[in-house]
Amino acid sequence: MRLIALILMSVIGGFVALAVLLDLVPERRAVMAAGGAGSAYHAIALHYRDLLAEDGITLDILETAGSVDNLARLAAGEADVALVQGGIPAPGEAGSDDPRLTALATVFLEPLLVFHREGLDGADDPARWGDLRVAGGGEGSGTRFAVRTALRTLGLDGADDLLPLGGAGAARALIEDEIDVAIFVAPVGAGYLQPLYEEPDIALASIRDVEALRRRLPFVMEADLPPASLNYAAVKPAERIDLAAMVAQLAARDDLHPALIDRFVKAARAIHGERDLLSGEGQFPSTEAGTLPMNKQSTTILAAAPSRLDRYIPWWMAAQVTKMALLLVPLVLVMLPLLRLLPGLYGWTMRSRVYKHYSDLIDIEKQAMAARDPARLGALDARLDAVQESLTHMRLPEAYRDRAYTMQMHIDLIRARLKGKQGTETP
Repeated sequence: MRLIALILMSVIGGFVALAVLLDLVPERRAVMAAGGAGSAYHAIALHYRDLLAEDGITLDILETAGSVDNLARLAAGEADVALVQGGIPAPGEAGSDDPRLTALATVFLEPLLVFHREGLDGADDPARWGDLRVAGGGEGSGTRFAVRTALRTLGLDGADDLLPLGGAGAARALIEDEIDVAIFVAPVGAGYLQPLYEEPDIALASIRDVEALRRRLPFVMEADLPPASLNYAAVKPAERIDLAAMVAQLAARDDLHPALIDRFVKAARAIHGERDLLSGEGQFPSTEAGTLPMNKQSTTILAAAPSRLDRYIPWWMAAQVTKMALLLVPLVLVMLPLLRLLPGLYGWTMRSRVYKHYSDLIDIEKQAMAARDPARLGALDARLDAVQESLTHMRLPEAYRDRAYTMQMHIDLIRARLKGKQGTETP
């Protein structure tokens, strides 16, 4: 029994060691696709870079046009991770999502914000944007994708009339009265939005009848801004604003090293776990409401309390614990039924060492009944000696020695019959 247990433990240990040693130490460098310089995504990427640097990981920030471009760069292998806006389909074959891309976490809400000059009639009505100068986000940005999707979903035209302007450029153009409306899908704390909050002639709105949009798009969530939440002194907004909000995800390629997944999730907890105007403390990072499928390892990490193992062992080694948990759970599920069968299998193995000789005993007994020739009886007696010799040298645990003793009794009975026949046949 101890031998089988030792073999079983060796198999499990070898399985674990092989899985770990084949891919233990990660590269200490990663690339993050994160929008253009000055964008909200780029600012967040800088926080990731600083936190990962504490573990000796270099994060290179790849400047892009926005979420749509981020996903394309990720799918092309130009980036390892990326911040992406909910609802944007990953590049894939025949319009399907790319199976190589997963989400490490849902990290924050991005409301659809409509800024316009104070007193402008119809600024919140997408049906009237065709008569206004509307900045709808730069090409390749999540804002442009969201606005076009919203117009198409609501059955409205005009998506092609939107000015390809977003971020700080759109905010500046609105302040300088070069446009009438600027639409953003961005965190409310985005740096380029601050001048708009402080400008007395700029008002903030949502789109008219926002519930009509929320009910049509599964990736759009409910959010609101209370009065005076953006600028308390100026009471901005003047009243509660009901918003449509997309969720942002931290996306990654499925071949990202497990140790790096662990570090990115840890950084996400530090960066996105605090309360803000749209979410409560601890609401993010989460595994809910995203468009991309969740990475299995990051789901396991987020479901558990933050690990303290990296206080005592190198972080890349601690990260393997989660990977091994993912590997061992199915292994244990397979092994448990086998473990239940082991005692019976072991007992059958021990008994079979004895029972396999009974075929010889039966054959000897049958031939002895018909034999008359002394030479033939002697040959059968020699065969019986061979069986007995094998039984004598057989190594059996004490619990199974009774089978050997029982067989010895049967050997003695057959031997007695042989002796009796040999005596009868002697002239």
